[in-house]
Amino acid sequence: MIVTKAATSDLAPIARIHRHARQQSMPWLPDLHTADEDYWFFETIVFVNETVFIANINKKAVGFISYKGDWLNHLYIDPQHWCQGVGTGLLETVKASSNRLQLRTFQQNQTARNFYKTRGFVEREFTNGQDCEEKLPDVRMEWCKTL
Repeated sequence: MIVTKAATSDLAPIARIHRHARQQSMPWLPDLHTADEDYWFFETIVFVNETVFIANINKKAVGFISYKGDWLNHLYIDPQHWCQGVGTGLLETVKASSNRLQLRTFQQNQTARNFYKTRGFVEREFTNGQDCEEKLPDVRMEWCKTL
């Protein structure tokens, strides 16, 4: 697996991975946007405001991560590559240059919560979801580098 900083040529595979992984891992999640709107979001919001890394295996995009400051905003893996170390590799890339990271995930997404817990994140705050677009309860998790 090769992890590199994402380029604009990675927009289409990133938007595709995002949509497919969300559908497969969270079928209960409301689908609020079209594929074209997903692409627009990554092109005009994420790529402009965040640092994005992409993981490739045999020159094929298999996952990505994005963050801004200490907020981890996206970590999605192509479902065909789940449980193969891709998510861990991407997360470790960001952790290597960070002292603290925080994120939000849905309370119902126990798989993500477990993933982050086993990688040192602690659940810090539970909300009713009124501040997120999907209006579903979420949890803020935090990781701090031990010195």
